[in-house]
Parts: sequence; C-alpha cells; structure tokens
Amino acid sequence: MQGAVKINRRTFLYSTCWLTLESTILRLSGIWMRGWICETLGSVQMGRYQLIFSVFALGVVLSASGANFAATRLTAEHGYNRRTLRRCLLLGLLVSGIAAAGLYGCAPLLSPFLGNPASLRILIPGLPCIAVSAALKGCFVAEGHTGAPIAAELLEQGTGIGLSLLLVPGSTAPLTMLMLASTLSEGCACLFIAAAYFHRYGRKPQRGPQKAPVQWKEAVRIGGPVTTGTGLRSLLFSLENLLIPRGLSTHTGAENALAQYGLVQGMVLPILQFPSALLFAAVTLLVPELARCCARHFTKRIQLVTSRAFRLTLCFSFASAALIAAFAFPLCHLFYRNTQGALLLRVTAPLLPLMYVDSVVDGMLKGLDQQTWSLFCNLTDSCMRVLWCAFVLPYLGLPGYILMLFLSEIYNAALSISRLLKVADVEISPIWVFLPAGGAVLLYVILRQFVP
Repeated sequence: MQGAVKINRRTFLYSTCWLTLESTILRLSGIWMRGWICETLGSVQMGRYQLIFSVFALGVVLSASGANFAATRLTAEHGYNRRTLRRCLLLGLLVSGIAAAGLYGCAPLLSPFLGNPASLRILIPGLPCIAVSAALKGCFVAEGHTGAPIAAELLEQGTGIGLSLLLVPGSTAPLTMLMLASTLSEGCACLFIAAAYFHRYGRKPQRGPQKAPVQWKEAVRIGGPVTTGTGLRSLLFSLENLLIPRGLSTHTGAENALAQYGLVQGMVLPILQFPSALLFAAVTLLVPELARCCARHFTKRIQLVTSRAFRLTLCFSFASAALIAAFAFPLCHLFYRNTQGALLLRVTAPLLPLMYVDSVVDGMLKGLDQQTWSLFCNLTDSCMRVLWCAFVLPYLGLPGYILMLFLSEIYNAALSISRLLKVADVEISPIWVFLPAGGAVLLYVILRQFVP
C-alpha cells in the first residue's frame, strides 16, 4: 500500500506541476487579452464583452460541468470503459443542445443589455464542442494523462487570441469578431482532444476482462446534480450580471456603469484569481483522488489529504492577498498600462483567502460525493446575490457591489467548510488561520515601506 501511495503522490505532483504551468499561461494570456480589449475598444465595450460572456457562461456550464464531472468520477472509480464514456458524451451533447436552443431564442430578448443579438448567437455553435471536450478531458484526467487536456486548452487560448488580433482591427462589429474567434478556437480544441483520444484509446482494445458499463441512471445520478446546480447557479449568475450595470447606473449613468462593471469583472477579478492557478491544478486532481479514496473507504487517507489541502490553501491565499495588496498599482500598470483599478484591487485583496478556500473545499466535497450539498450552498448564495443586486445595489452603487462580494464569499466558505469538516471528520486548529493571517499582515506592512 505504501508503494502505491508513493506512486500516486509522484504522479499527483507531476500532473499538478504541468496543470499549474498551463493555468498560469492561460491566466496571464487572458489578463493580457482583456487589457488589449480595454485599450482597443474602451472600458464600456469591455463591460459589454464581459456581460455577453457572463450570459454565455450559462451554456458553457450546462454543456461542460456534468459531462466532465461524470466522466472523471466514473473513470476514477470504475476504470476506463468506452461505453461508459460514450454515455457521458451523449449526456453532455443532449444538455448542450438544449442550452444552445435556449440561448438562441433568448438572444433578441437580451439585446437591450447585450446589444446586437449576433454577438451572443455566434458563440452558440461552440457549445457541442465544449461538451465533447469536457467529457474527454475528464477521462484523461481521471487516468492521470494530463498532457492532452493541457495541450487542448493552450491551443484554444492561442487560437482565440490569434484570431482576435486578426479579425478585430478595422472591423465594424469588433465584439462579434471577438465571439467568432472564440467559437472557432473551441472547435479547434475539440478536434484536437478528439484526435488525442482516438490516438490513445481508439485503436487499442481494452486490457483485461471487459467490464460492464456504468448504468445510465448512475451517470445521471453523478452528473445530474452538478449540471443542475451549476446550471441554476450560472443562470442566477447571468441574471446577477445583467442587474449589476442597471444598479450601478442609478449613481453614474448607463455608460459609466458599464465601464465600472468592466473594471471590476474584466480587470480587478482576473488579477485576484491569477494566483489560484496552482489551486486550480490541485483541485482538478483532488476530485479523482478523493473519489478513489471514498470508493475504497480509505478514511485516514481522506483526512490526511483534506487537512493538508486546507492548511496549504490558507497559507497560499493569505500570502497572495498580501502580495496583491502591496503591489496593486504596479500590477495594474504592468497588465493594463493604467492604474484605474489599482485601488479597487487593493480593497478586494482580502477576498482571496475566502475565494481560494471555498474553491478548494468545493472541489474536495465533489470528490467525496457531496455535490448535492454544494448545489444547496451555491444556489442559496446566488439567490441572495440576485436579490442584493435587484434591491440594495441601486442605493449603494459600487461600494455595495464590493460589499456583496465579501458577504457572498463569507457565507459560501462558512457553509462549505462546515460540511467538509463533518464529512471528512477533520478538526481545524485556530493556528491554521491566525498564523498565516498574521504573517500576511506583517508581509504587507513590510512591503508597503518599499512599494508606493
């Protein structure tokens, strides 16, 4: 058993390093791309760009989340089975078709918020590609083969940026060209991951005795709550994002409201989320690892993994918050060549420990078959955010938006952490929180002596 653990640990660290490198490249290029859009099209168009993608995110989440999670969990627990994976693919394609029809029909109704309906509709053909890619990536990750998913995502990002730089300059409909570039890049990534799958699995017979595929109802049981929960949360997220500019406009006017929205969503939050590249990689691999442990009832292993992940996340997130708060102005100038969002970045930096811990804990809960609880937490949080944007934000303006972010993260993190402690039977020591928090404050004070 010890030898197996060492091999798993070595594989886990190796895959984490590659996924971290990939996530870092993707996030850096994404921040650069947003800076280019803001510089080329202006902050108002940047806000509209973010708004369109916040609505399209509903289709992306519905298409990808359930298929990816079901493929990852079922492959990790039962081993690779071609017919099981095919069922995950079909479920993903069915949901993506429904999402595509819904978004296509709703595009004209959303034109007062998003502008030209073509900007949203041109993204829709990418949804089936996203569903197929998500299921195949889940299979690769569960098997420990992270190379193909990494290459596919890098290809998608690189193709999207390259096509945007080619199509947008001189165009009379620059937002539509940005969406076209995104759709074409998703198609390229889907073709690549499908080719990688057939290269690895398509020509080789399955080794050992042929296992019966997982039943349809099991695939639906695992993927259904995730699809439903993330879909409903994404629907509420889209509604929330449509309400934010409207609420802000009561204080600043419609154009300035879109600019403020673009500033927070397109410039501040991407920098806050950038250090989580390492955590994203770890969470991606923790889900199948904890699923295997849960299926085999390795209680001690679950306690070890969850407690260690929790402590490391706290240390990393507090240090990241101190560094971002101290270097807020240089970071904004580096990425965007202006300091418009620097003050907001410094104010929102304390969100990082809550954001990162909630993200890691949510991933661990899914690995421990607690996706229904995650659904409850996410839905109640999203409902409260929508109500806040509808009734409170018009009176408080931008400070009310920032306050909502803090209250939301506190609520979500508190519920998720309490559930993890109960399920994994782990106890938290106050030292885990206060020691990195005190170190972060000290680090910030020291750095502020040298950074303007």
